[in-house]
Amino acid sequence: MINQRHLGKLCPYSKDCPVYQEELKIERVSSFLIKNVFCNRGYKGWKNCERFKLADEGLAIPTTATPYKVK
Repeated sequence: MINQRHLGKLCPYSKDCPVYQEELKIERVSSFLIKNVFCNRGYKGWKNCERFKLADEGLAIPTTATPYKVK
């Protein structure tokens, strides 16, 4: 079950995230959509973000990593 206190919260890594800061653009997807799907939804969105998973595990995050899983 999702922790209710995280719903609607901003990702704790957003300050240093180039995707959130719009320094790294994702083709064909607006930054507004990215932020609402991954960054501003609390744990529900964070757990789906590849950058969040790496940061949360203390792993290095490639500079080109996006919230989407690389296929």
